Amino acid sequence: MSFASGLARQLVRVDREKLLILRSIRTAAVATGLPLIAWAAGMPEAIVPLGVGALFVGISESNIHPVRRARFMLWTTAWLMVTSAVGFLIADSPIVVVLVSAVVAAATGWVGVAGPSVGLVGVLSLVLFTITVGVPDSMRLSVASVAFVGLGGVAQVAVFLIVDRARSGRAGTPPPRANTTLWFRLTHPGDQRDMFVRHALGVMIAIAVATTISQFLEVPHQYWIPMTVAWIFKPDLKDTVRRVTERVVGTLAAIGVAFLWETYVGSGHGLRLIIAGVGAYLLLAFLTANYTVATFGVTSFVLALFAMAGDLYEQTVIFRLLATLAAGAIVLAVIFSARGIASRRSPHI
Repeated sequence: MSFASGLARQLVRVDREKLLILRSIRTAAVATGLPLIAWAAGMPEAIVPLGVGALFVGISESNIHPVRRARFMLWTTAWLMVTSAVGFLIADSPIVVVLVSAVVAAATGWVGVAGPSVGLVGVLSLVLFTITVGVPDSMRLSVASVAFVGLGGVAQVAVFLIVDRARSGRAGTPPPRANTTLWFRLTHPGDQRDMFVRHALGVMIAIAVATTISQFLEVPHQYWIPMTVAWIFKPDLKDTVRRVTERVVGTLAAIGVAFLWETYVGSGHGLRLIIAGVGAYLLLAFLTANYTVATFGVTSFVLALFAMAGDLYEQTVIFRLLATLAAGAIVLAVIFSARGIASRRSPHI
């Protein structure tokens, strides 16, 4: 089998055992229901932070036992509020945005050393930070936006608790707790140190490059390239091309479908809410079963919500396509440069 055919098969292969069918319905309903309420109440400024806060907190519950899920989701909500608040405070200074983006990227890249669930929260926090510092002028955020992010997360937790109580006794015995604290795991990475040092430095460089391009070249959507880099950069260097390809293909497909939908079907907010709901469901249901589909889902969700808030993507579809490819190129360039340096230092790698 050629590399290209193997890659193509991987893009469409679905691990059915990892599909999350029922739980995704509940989480997607909250992530689209809150924007619906904001739209009906005449509060377009609340659409994106409410929806993104609810969706990201819903993502964070993956692989967390129900007994511990609410607490973990609340911690995720807190970190999302912190990164969005930092982004709001510095958004008006391009130089500061680049510098702080690099620091946030390095920190969120490092936290994965504490475990995959904590690493996922780091990715989500970085993605929200890049969105906050790069939103279009038509969607200028405020202090209330940070509160809306938190409200979205808390609402997701509340609905989970209601559903979980109705399903009381079905969760089973939780696994034993880790015998170390989060801080200990972050400061004592053990054998993972080298991998996560490389990852923290790599994502820092990639985000800094992407943010510099977005802030100083006056691109139409400053959040798009850094946001895409944050989504696709992973600490595992194996199968790099496949991993980046999955994410880029999913993003490009979502942009194309959204453009055709807006052009030939319609652009009413009701239709956009449907797109957002379907996108949220696909992201959550296929998050570990097929990341191409999951990326298609999250991109559709973001595009639809931003369109409802006034950021009409059909006017800049070419930019988004090219920017997505640029983000993939940045990630690959950073990763392969780091691998080349490591190989020269250690001939046995």
